Amino acid sequence: MIGFTTIRKTLRPWDYWCRRTKGDSLTNMRREWTIEDDNRPWTANAERTWHRHKRANVVKQWRTRWYYLALNAKLPHLDKVSVTCIPLAKDRRWRPDVGACYPAVKAAIDGIVDAGVLDDDNPEHLLHVTFYPVQVVGRDGLRLTVREVE
Repeated sequence: MIGFTTIRKTLRPWDYWCRRTKGDSLTNMRREWTIEDDNRPWTANAERTWHRHKRANVVKQWRTRWYYLALNAKLPHLDKVSVTCIPLAKDRRWRPDVGACYPAVKAAIDGIVDAGVLDDDNPEHLLHVTFYPVQVVGRDGLRLTVREVE
């Protein structure tokens, strides 16, 4: 299932009061979007065995896929973001290292940049990328959470 969800924090009346009494303003609330893909991300170990043409084709397909996912999620242009990556697994048989999905995540972030969400994926716009271990959820895929950063 290719899909996306947009998570926006909704405030209840007492949340507004609590934030105002603590000196925190509502303008400090940051937006975040979660985008999921149903393709299992490839790992750095698998990529090492590929021919350069195969790697180029896989990266191109992955970037195009995430380009359209970002467009469908209607991510606005953002100045600075942080990205959280969680690989998803159907069962416990596929459990790579935490950072092993880096090549797939890099291609996904490049697709989000291609969609115009960020000007570039340099340190000025992409402050940090956080990798979490695989979550067993009954389907393969990759979940990226894009958070707006001040």
